[in-house]
Amino acid sequence: MGFHVTEGKETSVTLAGKLDFARAPELMETLSALKGKDISTIVFECSSLTYISSSGIRAIIYAQQKISQGVAIVMVDVCEDVAEVLEMCGLADYIDFKTSD
Repeated sequence: MGFHVTEGKETSVTLAGKLDFARAPELMETLSALKGKDISTIVFECSSLTYISSSGIRAIIYAQQKISQGVAIVMVDVCEDVAEVLEMCGLADYIDFKTSD
């Protein structure tokens, strides 16, 4: 199933369904292709994301730590259940959560 990516200084990645053990490696591979590019922000569009596991969380952390020095991570339209998991893991200090206008 692939992830829709729109590259640029602000790169967006659309997440949908479950980001779990089965799909996290695919996301990490997608994100690896962005290494070394001039990216200041990665925006994860999450309006269709229904579930995230520890493997999915690891892929998000990978984006912040490995893609580009100082890249900002923004998650847009995160459902309550996913937001709660991310907050419980302490990621709210490292990720901006926003809603689309």
